Amino acid sequence: MNSTTYRKMRKLVTKPQLFFEDARLKRQHPELERHNAGLKEAKTLFKQGDIPAVEARLTAIPDTLARKTVFSATVALFAKRYAEAERCALSAMQGARPNTSLFREAFYLHQESLRFQGRFESALIMLKAIPFSDHSARYFRAWRLASLGAKCPEAFESAMIRFTPGDPGWLRSRSHYILLLRDLQLGERAIAEAKLVMQQVELEPVRQPKVQPARSEAQKRRWQEKAGLALAQLKEDLAQFDIDFFLVSGTLLGCIREGTILGHDTDIDVGLMPDVSMKSLRNAIKHSSRFKLQEIVSENTLYVIHPNGVKIDLFRHYEENGKLYHGGIKCRWWNSPFQLVKADFLDNSYWIPEDTDTYLTENYGDWRTPVVNFETFLETPNLEVTDQTAMKLYYFSQAIGSRRMSDHQRYGRYEKALD
Repeated sequence: MNSTTYRKMRKLVTKPQLFFEDARLKRQHPELERHNAGLKEAKTLFKQGDIPAVEARLTAIPDTLARKTVFSATVALFAKRYAEAERCALSAMQGARPNTSLFREAFYLHQESLRFQGRFESALIMLKAIPFSDHSARYFRAWRLASLGAKCPEAFESAMIRFTPGDPGWLRSRSHYILLLRDLQLGERAIAEAKLVMQQVELEPVRQPKVQPARSEAQKRRWQEKAGLALAQLKEDLAQFDIDFFLVSGTLLGCIREGTILGHDTDIDVGLMPDVSMKSLRNAIKHSSRFKLQEIVSENTLYVIHPNGVKIDLFRHYEENGKLYHGGIKCRWWNSPFQLVKADFLDNSYWIPEDTDTYLTENYGDWRTPVVNFETFLETPNLEVTDQTAMKLYYFSQAIGSRRMSDHQRYGRYEKALD
């Protein structure tokens, strides 16, 4: 038996539903293998940020192929063509069965397209009629964001009520509900809910400590390559609107101390000077097909994501009391005023604060000594809390997560922060 036959037989035995679904598609599309190869190539180009080449590849693939329409919805979301994304996602759902992963992917893309159009009530109607069972994080996220847009916490409660402690999805539902209450400015209710969740988690038996697996060297390199590409393409897209950014926080630390992006980092941080308005920044991102806005609202910060999955936080700095500030939802960080200079980094040239030692010392203290598990919202010397309720809720979430992981040291730190 050759390898191709073996793979088919294995799929028939282990995933019969997927086997017959593929067989049905092959009957509908005799050239399915060629189309799938073209789609795979388009996805690779998408992760590289080559959007014109992606769209050229897609024109050669028939619209009747559901996998193409799902991917087309993703591309349209990045291009800010939200009505087109909605149509593609709906078409994909109509061509797939509700209990397939393809249908689910299309469903959540359809949700996202509705929210970006401000059609939150329509999103809630679709969620109420959801034709499959789900308790994943994206399920509760869809409920939370639609309920937030509609300013209707009762809608989320209708989905949450069927989950009780011990059920898969119970903690996720409660966590998203707390975020919803926070964003609806219902801080006291959010704190009360967080306390109830904390009490319930503390009743759970103590487990064996779970150690989060560290990235391998190969994984670090892949992350650094993706992050470097996203950073370079952000520079290109903002330059078209005469907007310059500079490296800040962990990205600057990696540049100065390591000469590369930190291998254990999870996002990219860049700053913009006060002369760059949020309106002009949003307009530049609006015209980029390589960066999609994340659905996070903050007065002086924009959160975007590249097609390869790298998230970038764009912090607009502002002046106050002789200092430069930047921040997000729950806090801000100050720095002494600084000038910018160019630095070579990742085969490119980026602006950085001229006095990097002062900047990094204000942010990290002893920045020359690597600390992999640095707790940003506990250990940053220049942090100022701007929303006590939001910060307290963050501490609750970290304490709950640490308790469930049996990370007693980290749990103790956040418990102390709550006190």
